[in-house]
Amino acid sequence: MSLGSEVAALTAPEQLYDLLDPDVMWYSADVNSNDTCNGKDDAVACIERSLARGLRGRFELLGEAEDLAVVHPVLDPPEPPRPMCLLLRSRDGLIVEMRDFPDAASALHYAGIV
Repeated sequence: MSLGSEVAALTAPEQLYDLLDPDVMWYSADVNSNDTCNGKDDAVACIERSLARGLRGRFELLGEAEDLAVVHPVLDPPEPPRPMCLLLRSRDGLIVEMRDFPDAASALHYAGIV
């Protein structure tokens, strides 16, 4: 199963934890260093803060290419439309990079999928 398919099959955000490399980097949409997660512990803490606010959901796969997958968070309960997308880069079956994009077109372009 590809990384994108594996992430799209998750039924809870917490299931993403097992797919994170210990040294994963998660960059915000504006690459603000204050919003960058350095390592799995930071990434898990960020997700946990969202869960504590009541956000739940899943990921919709928008596209894949080689070691990259672009997913869109589908929130439950739904919030106002959020075009934000997430690019995932994998190595050896684990996510080593996560990068927020303001919309699907930007993420897919960055990944070379469109």
